[in-house]
Amino acid sequence: MIGYVFNVSLKDLLRPQRSIAWLAVAGAVFAAAKVWSILAADLEPADSFDRVQQAVVLRVVALCAAVFSTLALSSEVEQGTVTFWVTRPLSRFQLLLGKWMATTVASLTVTLASYFSAAVAVLGVGAFTNPKVGPDLFALVLGVSAYTSFFVLASLYVKKPLLVTLLFAFGWETFVPNMPGDMFYLSILTYLRSAGPHTIVAGGPSIGDVITGALAPKTVDPGQAVWMLSIMSIVFLGLAARKFRNLDFLPGQNSS
Repeated sequence: MIGYVFNVSLKDLLRPQRSIAWLAVAGAVFAAAKVWSILAADLEPADSFDRVQQAVVLRVVALCAAVFSTLALSSEVEQGTVTFWVTRPLSRFQLLLGKWMATTVASLTVTLASYFSAAVAVLGVGAFTNPKVGPDLFALVLGVSAYTSFFVLASLYVKKPLLVTLLFAFGWETFVPNMPGDMFYLSILTYLRSAGPHTIVAGGPSIGDVITGALAPKTVDPGQAVWMLSIMSIVFLGLAARKFRNLDFLPGQNSS
């Protein structure tokens, strides 16, 4: 039954109309990366890609995770269509797990499309032989998993989850990594960028440094980052499963 939930949910998340919109996002990433590579012609291509990956690609990770998490679960709860699922012969955990898996795969699909769009724009055909591709993909999988788990959890607690998750993705995740002290430990982005092979280098106070977190470049050990992203995925998903199990659904509404 988990596979059935996963297949139905993934098809809905990536139906043609939505896929076209996300392809446009990948195209915008390509254009932004190409413009950056032209404006930063004095940098080595690898250095340019480091900045693009930190400033643009990692933001797409949070964006698509926030949107897909809302579409996959909270929208069904709000509209009452979730009752179709809870009356099927499957447990609440199986339903949540299938939805989470679909959200994660959909988010990862868009993330990878954006990643390779940026890589090709900056590195050309060398994007596919870049030694950082493997470590990058590993970090992105962990990052997508952590974000989707957190956003699924958040969507079960707030009334307007898309607004809240987008504020987290582009507000909290922008400013917290740049704050003094140890606040950066409270950002998923800190661990995502630390798990990858890219170095955060400040080019002087600028909006770009704020976006990439280079204004106050603080990272954690790569091994620690991998463990933290893995733990966050498990803990957030577990808390979401507990919350979802205790929700009472009625036709057309829900209460907790």
